[in-house]
This record gives sequence, structure tokens and C-alpha cells, in this order.
Amino acid sequence: MIEQQTVSLLEVFEALDRGLTLVTGNNRLAGAIRQAFEQAAMNKGLEVWPTPHLLPWTAWLQSSWDEAVVSGALPDLLLTSQQEQRIWEDIIAQTVADQPLQQLTGTVRRAQEAWQLMQSWQLALDAAVFTYNSDSTAFWQWASRFEARCAEQGWLPLARLADELQRSIQAGALVTPAELVLIGFDELTPQQQSLLQALGSSGCDIRWVQLPGKESLAARIGCVDERQEAATVARWVRQRLDENPEVEIGVVVPELASQRDLMIQALDEVLVPNALNPGQQSVARPYNISLGSPLSEYPIISTALQLLSLLKPTISLEDAGRLLRSPFVAGWEQEANARALLDGRLRETGELQVSLSTLRYYASRTSQAYSCPVLAENLDAWVKAARDCPRINSPGTWSERFAGLLKSIGWASGRTLSSEEYQATEAWRELLGTFAGLELVTEPMTASIALALLRRLAGERTFQPQTGVVPVQVLGMLEAGGLQFDHLWIMGLHDGVWPMSPRPNPFIPLPLQRGAGLPHSSEARELQVSRIITSRMLTSAAEVVVSFPQRSGEEELRPSPLITDLAILDPEALRLWPAPTWRHGVHLSARLTPLQEDPAPPLEQVEVGGGSAVFKLQAACPFRAFAELRLGARALGQADIGLDAMTRGSLMHSVLEKVWHALVSHSQLIAMDATQLEALIANKVGEAIDAIANRYPQTFTGRFRHMEAERLCRQVLQWLELEKQRVPFRVVEREQKHAAIAGGVRVQLKVDRIDELADGRQLVIDYKTGEVMPGHWFGERPDEPQLPLYSMAVDGYVAGVLFAQVKAGGMAFVGVAEEKGLVPGVKSYEKLPQTREANSWSAVLRDWRATMDRLGDAFRNGEAAVDPKQYPVTCSYCELKPLCRINELRELDGESSNKEDQA
Repeated sequence: MIEQQTVSLLEVFEALDRGLTLVTGNNRLAGAIRQAFEQAAMNKGLEVWPTPHLLPWTAWLQSSWDEAVVSGALPDLLLTSQQEQRIWEDIIAQTVADQPLQQLTGTVRRAQEAWQLMQSWQLALDAAVFTYNSDSTAFWQWASRFEARCAEQGWLPLARLADELQRSIQAGALVTPAELVLIGFDELTPQQQSLLQALGSSGCDIRWVQLPGKESLAARIGCVDERQEAATVARWVRQRLDENPEVEIGVVVPELASQRDLMIQALDEVLVPNALNPGQQSVARPYNISLGSPLSEYPIISTALQLLSLLKPTISLEDAGRLLRSPFVAGWEQEANARALLDGRLRETGELQVSLSTLRYYASRTSQAYSCPVLAENLDAWVKAARDCPRINSPGTWSERFAGLLKSIGWASGRTLSSEEYQATEAWRELLGTFAGLELVTEPMTASIALALLRRLAGERTFQPQTGVVPVQVLGMLEAGGLQFDHLWIMGLHDGVWPMSPRPNPFIPLPLQRGAGLPHSSEARELQVSRIITSRMLTSAAEVVVSFPQRSGEEELRPSPLITDLAILDPEALRLWPAPTWRHGVHLSARLTPLQEDPAPPLEQVEVGGGSAVFKLQAACPFRAFAELRLGARALGQADIGLDAMTRGSLMHSVLEKVWHALVSHSQLIAMDATQLEALIANKVGEAIDAIANRYPQTFTGRFRHMEAERLCRQVLQWLELEKQRVPFRVVEREQKHAAIAGGVRVQLKVDRIDELADGRQLVIDYKTGEVMPGHWFGERPDEPQLPLYSMAVDGYVAGVLFAQVKAGGMAFVGVAEEKGLVPGVKSYEKLPQTREANSWSAVLRDWRATMDRLGDAFRNGEAAVDPKQYPVTCSYCELKPLCRINELRELDGESSNKEDQA
């Protein structure tokens, strides 16, 4: 057993000067020692110095293997972690083919970890031991097949590299270093000890060292919650950087994975507030976080994966929008605005899926504002490159194809890349190389399988851009092993996190794990390890602050029992940065600015598109009418599963128009027998669907078309049964346009239908597939001014205005008429509460005209007050609240009322 010694950093530097090999327990420590060694050389005035032989344990093993391969000592092929994972996947998928696992990837990962643990702790794969339960039995079968396949193919798994090096050393086939120093290891696994003993027996001088701890003033403090704790840490860091910019500060976060975003937000707000500015691409931060994010989450890589999805027949509307807005596709700088408009246009198509041909069609429409010629050209190049792709390829060939496709469409060339983005593209190229390496262990695959596998690899690959030398390091507990600082804050040490809870691997029998002392196997082991780490961390800086949140939601938290002996720190002694944060400063600087009333300029007689929308919006809220119809402020369209309500309504309109084109009159409807009528309806439904289906190719599948046709036939037949109950009439107009002028505003209205009664009077009918209420047509601000406008637009004597409510379970005529009995269920104006005071039908029509004139005048004269008819109901479906700031106005009105009440 190698004994651990304590040495100074200077002694470590002297050993490196002598050319010995220094092996560290983690990557972070290797980088810190290398940086300190180079700084010491520069302090001596040296301009050049030998590169130190300084490597983390895994990299040292890899380096030793490379040397052995060159010398011919190790003929086996060393597998990568991804290759091993693919082998495990194949084995496990084959053994559970009749009972597919819901989480295959998670099972594979835990099984792979179990096998690696067994190698590190030199545990035998004993069949008798692994009959412990069904999980361990299954693992024994998988592991046996894995080992057999590796032996058959001559593959060397990474977890057995140390064993293979040990055998080569013992056989005298490998040249060993004269001196080897280990630093930053809290413990050595049996496998590591065996390799080191073999090295020692071959004449290598091995030393296991640690740096001496610092004389530390450690204390603890409780914070309200995690957010306040992070904000306090950020102010503490800022104060020490202000006092000495050359200082080295460590922030250790046990649950860094879950608190990474919180820490970035807190540190950015205090250390680099300009990072919060919109559109900020790259900011030089004075801190580094040891835990990166999945490579797939970086925007430039996400764009690459979305572009490759164009190999599929369709992509989601959401992904298409992301591609159009991405700055990483060639031509973005020239076409950014047009591509944003194209995104909006695609949303108006009503389809949740977008094909490449659809995207290409709209991008190439040169007469439109959303025309994107560069994008269209790139899509053509993509189509040409994709045409040469065979259906099935090996991973190596797919890697080349993917790279070529991305190049053809101009990925990563939309604008100049930042340092972080450039590093991400390099990591992507390395990932393609890793993906190509799977060719050794997997069969050829289709494009969809290859892309899914590449996407998964990108999600599993943790990427952290290089930031250079920075004074602040944010680390997890294990990454901080062996590091020393001037100031150290260890946060989040409540009793639910520290000591760590046991997490035994489910595939290794628990008695075997605990007997061998495997990591995370028992409470006793976790307590022992946590004590060692805590003791080391508390002497890693001259100033050490340990904190814990006192609350998480409704749960009260207590300090870890491993820190309760520390002195409680007075908050006043923390010396926090006292200035307000950038966000707080903005709030403090807020001043109310009095603005002079600036009404919109009035218009002369004006024609407004959108039919009755101008009057409806003006009645609902004058500001909304002004913003939407004069400023063009509208929300982006939203697609839905299947057809949206508006499209379904349009389809029903089309069917009824075609049916009445054939029927013409009530008498012909009555004369037609049931079979003939059903055939007529089916024929017209087919025609209507044919006319619209080409606009929705992803929606109108064979099954959907059949279901939609059945629905339409059923509802139209039900509706015509109601039409049969009416007094005789004939249809004189269908879907004809009529102009209406009210208050100087001219609109074009498409009247669904005008029926003429036997006495020559007319009924104006508008189809509705939703529920309608007569009360919405009346008052100073009617919710539905459509029918009142129709009454103004139609020539001839109008005896009634009606909604034909064609709605499953609610077929009805809803409206108002001159007299009772003209249409089933429609009352005369004398029976409606809103019009019973009118002395004649003509008076009702005059009132409607007067109301429309007032609304038209208000719109034309620029009346645009933020005045919803009924707050907050009127605002429920309005997308302009951020523009009109109605909620803030209501808050200000409430504050003013409170002040008046107090006065």
C-alpha cells in the first residue's frame, strides 16, 4: 500500500523540472498545476521552459497505451466509451427483444457503469453471486456476452486498460517511467493500486502526495433560500475582486448540475451586468463553471441538428421557425427580416409539419416581402446533395454525408462566429469523428436512425468552452479535489445533500457492493468520504465560508451535521459588495415621464380590409383597432393539430354554398328524396375537400379525409332537416361581396347567403360553426357587429338578419326578424329585450346604422384609447397586452385610488 505524503507546491514544480510524470486525480487540478507552473517559470524570467509531463489519470493511461501500441506491446483495439455503449445497447436490446425496456439508454448506462465498477474494484463476475435478484441475473448475462464479444473481436474496453498495462509491465513489454507522482487522489481503487504496485516492482519510484492545507478561518452562515444564497455569494465574490483583481476565488456547489443556471444568473447580474443586455453575443466573464452543458443545447449545434432533420419528409413548424430565425445559416445577415416574415407566413398555412418543398416554394416567391433567394438557393444545393444519399449507410459514411449536407446549406456561415461558437463547431467535428468510429461496432443504418443516434451523442457530450485564465472558479465537490484558493465559499451544505446519500448500482448485488466498499454503496461509506472531502475543503483557502439554504419551497432545511461545529458567521462580517445590482439600479432610476396627448392623425374616407373586423375591434377596444389595422401589430399565426376552427368553418361554408348552388330553393329541397339528398351532399363535400386539401397536404391523410367527410355529411344533412321546416324561399345570392360605408369607413363584406321569401322580402344569413348570442349585436359597443353591417350593405328590403348556427348538438337559426314565423326559432324584434322599445323594424335598422357610424367615425378620427369594453374578459384573447400595457395601467389606477382613499 502506497503511503500518502505532504509536499509543497514548490517541491512539485522541482519534480516537474526534473522531467518526472505527475498524474492528477482530475482534469481541473492538472490545469491548475500547469498554469501555476508556467506562471512560476515566467516569474523567474524564463522565456522558454520544458513542457511538464502532467496528465490526469485517464489521460495518462491513454498516453501509456499509445506508447505501447507504437512499440507493438498491445495489439488489441482500445474501444471508446461510445463504442462500448453501442455494444452494450445491442446486447441488451437483443436479450429483451420480447419485453422492450422503456428506458433502454438509462439501463445501458447503469449496466456499463456497473461493469466499469467491477473492473475498478476487481470483482469477479461469479454466476452464483449474481443470482441475487432479477436485475443482477440479467446483468450477469449481459456482461458475460459483452466480455465474450470483446474477446472474440480483439477489443480492449477502457475499464480494462489499466489491467492490460499491468500485464505488459509485468511481462517486461512496456518501458516504465523512472518516477511517478500522484496528486489529488482521496483514495486509490484496487485496480489503480495493482497497476502502481506493478510499476513499483519494475523499478519506478512512486509517490502519492498532497499539498499542505492552509491555515484557515472557516465559518458558516445560513441563507433564506437558494436564490438569496447565490446572490450573497455573487456579492461576496465581487467585493474580493474589487479589493484585489489578482485573487483566486473558489465557489463549490455540491448540486452544481441543478444550480448551474441559478449561479450563472446571480454572477452575471453582479460581475458582468452587460451580459443581461438583449442581443449580447459574447461576454468575457471573470468566472468559469466546471460543469458544461450538453453540446446539443448550444444554439449553433441545435441548428446543425435541425438542418439535418430536413432529410425527413417533414419537420415541425416550430423547428422550421427556429431554422429561419437562426443566425448560423448562410444569408442570415442579408435576409434576417425576410426570414422572420417567412416564419410568420408558414404559421399561417395552418400545418404543424413543413416539408422541404413547401419551405422552398415560399422562400422563392420573389414578389413577396418574405422572399429569401439566398435561402432558396441553399435549399436547392441541399436537395442536390441529399439526392445522392443512399437509404442505408455505415456511420462513417453518414458522418461524411452529414458534414457535406451542412456545408451545402451554409451552416455556421450566417455571420461571424464568437469564440464560444467556434469552439462548439470544433466540438461538433470531433463528435462526427466519434460517430464515424461506431462503424467498428455497429451495422449500417438508415438516415433517421443515424440522425437519432447522432442527436443522442450530442446530448450526452458535455461541452465547456475554454475561457482562459479567470480569477473565479465555480466547481462541484469532486472537481475541487486538490485545488487551493485565496478565498473559498462552499454553498448548499444542508443535511439533505451532505453527507451524500447512498446510490448503489442496481445491477451489482448489494452485499457484494458493501463488502467491497464500492462508492455510494452504504451510508457509512458516504459519511466517511464526505468527512474526508469536508476536512480537505476547509483547509483549501485562507478564508472559507460555508453556507446552506434554510428553506426550499415549504420545506425547512438544516445545516449539514459535518459543518455544525463551525463558528456561526455574523452577516456584517461578510464584507459584501454594497452597490445595487444593474437590475435594481434600473428600477431605482425609474421616473414617470409626463407625455402630451398625441392622438393618431384622422383619416379621410378610408377603405379597410378584413370585413367587419374594424368595427368589432373598435367596439372591443379602440387601441386594438388602431394597433392592428393602422399599425399592423398582429400576433403570429398559430397552427393546431388537424384543422383549426376557422378552417373547419370555411370548409363548412364551402359545402353549404355548393349544396345551395345545386338546390336553389326550398321547394327543390323538399322534393328531393333522402337517397338523392345524401348523394348530393357527399358529392359537394368531396368537391369542397378537394379544393382545400392541397393547401394542407400533411393534414389531409386518407384517414383524416374520410373522417372529415363523414362529419361534414352528417352535419349538413342535420342542418338541411332544419331548413325544410322553413316557409318557402329561394336562394338569390351565395358568397357575394357587398360594400358598406359607416362613419366614413368603407368595408367589403362577403355575405354567405341571401334568401328571398315569396313576398319579395329578403333574409340575410351568415353561417357560424360556433355558438352565437343575439345580445352581442346590440348596444353602443356590440361584440358582433357583422349582422348589423349586413343589414346596411344589402340592397332590397331586409326582413331579418340571421346566423345559421351549424353546430353539432346545437343546430339553430339565431337572429332577429321583422315578424315572428319567418324562420324557425327566430323571434321578432318586439320580443327581444334589446329591441322591444323600438317602435318599428326600421327603427332597429336605424339604430344599428347609427352605432356603426359612431364606431366608424371613432376609428377614422384616430380614437385609440386603451379602453377595453370589459376588463379583463375583453383582453383574454388579445395578444397586444405588452404593447398597450393594460395591466400596468390598471396597477397605476389602483395606486392612485389608494392614495386618494388615504388622503
